[in-house]
Amino acid sequence: MSVVAGRTQECRAMGHYAFLVPAYTGHLNPMLVLARALERRGHRISVLSPPIAESKVRQAGLRFIPFAEREFFPGEWSRLTGRAGELTGFAATRAATEVIALLARAAQRELSEIAARERFDGLVMDQICVGTEGVCAVLGLPLAVACSALPMHIEWRVPPPLFPWPYRPALPFRFANVIGQFAVNMTGLAVAREIVPYRFRHRLQPMGYHYINELRPALVQVAQQPAAFDFPRRSLPDNFHYTAPWIEEGEGGDRNFPWGRLDGRPLIYASLGTLQNRLQFAFQLIVDACAGQDAQLVLALGREGASLPGEVPPGTIVVDYAPQVTLLRRATLVITHGGLNTVLESLRAGVPMIALPITNDQPGVAARLRHFGLGDFIPIREATAPALAGMIRHILRTPAYADRARQFAAGLQRLDGPAAAAELIEMAFTTRQRVRRNAVTSPPAMAVA
Repeated sequence: MSVVAGRTQECRAMGHYAFLVPAYTGHLNPMLVLARALERRGHRISVLSPPIAESKVRQAGLRFIPFAEREFFPGEWSRLTGRAGELTGFAATRAATEVIALLARAAQRELSEIAARERFDGLVMDQICVGTEGVCAVLGLPLAVACSALPMHIEWRVPPPLFPWPYRPALPFRFANVIGQFAVNMTGLAVAREIVPYRFRHRLQPMGYHYINELRPALVQVAQQPAAFDFPRRSLPDNFHYTAPWIEEGEGGDRNFPWGRLDGRPLIYASLGTLQNRLQFAFQLIVDACAGQDAQLVLALGREGASLPGEVPPGTIVVDYAPQVTLLRRATLVITHGGLNTVLESLRAGVPMIALPITNDQPGVAARLRHFGLGDFIPIREATAPALAGMIRHILRTPAYADRARQFAAGLQRLDGPAAAAELIEMAFTTRQRVRRNAVTSPPAMAVA
C-alpha cells in the first residue's frame, strides 16, 4: 500500500498505541502479528488482555497490561472457554457473548484510568471488544477496529456469518438474511445490557440495528480477510479496508512431532482449532471417515491431555498440538472447523479444505469456501462418517479444487496483510482523520476469477 493522497511518509511520528484483545488464541495470534507490524514502523505497543494472555503476549516481545482481572480471575477464563468448547451452534455463540459482555464491562470500568496513566496516542480494538468504542468516544481517544475473525458487518444482501447460507441476492433471500440477523442480534443481549447504560450515561448516540458496522468513533477498520474471499458487498463503511492474512512467515517446525511416522501417502491434516475442541465425537468422526482413504491423517486435538473415544487406525497420527504451518505445506487436504485463521493459512499454502463448521463465524467462512470452489462443508450437526468420507474422496479426485486453491495462494503471495493494515492504522492515528478507501492507494489486486 502507499499513502493517503497528497500526504507523504513525513507525517509519521512515533506513537504509543494500545491493543485491546480478547484472550482467545484465534484472536490473539493475528492481533499480535498486527501489533508487531506497527512496532516495526517505530511505534510503542502495549497489549491489554485478560491475565491468561500474558505469557503469549510477552513471548511475542510486546508489553503486556493486565485487563479485566476482576472478571477473569485465575481459572475463570479457562472455565468459561472450556464450557464453550463443549457447545455448538447458537448455544456456543451465547456462551461467547457472555465473555464479550464481561470484556465490555471491564473496558467501561478500567480503560479510562489506564489510558490516562499510559497516555495512549491511539487504540486498536478487536472487533468483538464492543463497548470499547464508547469509552474512546468519551475520552476523545483515536480508535481503529481490527477484524481478526470474519467481519460482522450487517448487509441484507449478505447472509449473517453465523449461517452457512449461500450468497443469493434475490429478494426472498434478502428477507431471510434480515430474519437471520435478528436472531444473531438476540444472542447479543447480554452485551447490550452492559453497553446501553454506559452510552446513556455519557449521552452517546443510541445503538441502532447497524451499530456494529461503524463502531463510532473508529477512524479506520481493517480486516485480515482478503476482498477476494468475501461475497459481493455494497454497504461497507467507507473506512473499511480488506487486507490479507495477518500471519508471520516462519518454519513453524516442532521437534516433538513424530516426523518419521509420515509414510509418504497424500497427507490429510485435520484440526478443529483451540476453542471448540472438546467435541470428541467430531474428532472420532474425522478418524473414521479417513480410515479407508488412500491418504494419511494427521489429527491435532488442540489441547493437552485430550483423547479419542474409539480406536485409531494404523498410520494415523494423533497429537495434542501440531506444527500447523509446516504440515500445511505438505498437505493435500485440510479438514477444519472453519476458523478464519486456519482457513487463511491453508489458502496461503494452496490446500483445498473441508469445513465442519461448529459455531460463531465458522458457517460463514465455510459458505465462502464453497462459493469460491476452494472446498466444501458439512455442518457439524449433520456430519456423519460416510458423508465426510464421500466428500473427502470427491475433493481428492477432483483436481479443480487443488487448482483453485493454488491459484488463490498465488494471489495471496503478492499481499502483505500486516504491513498494509499497520500503515492504515498509522495513517488514522497520525492524521486523526477518517481513512477512506477512495483516498488510499490500493494494494495489488488478487487475480482470482
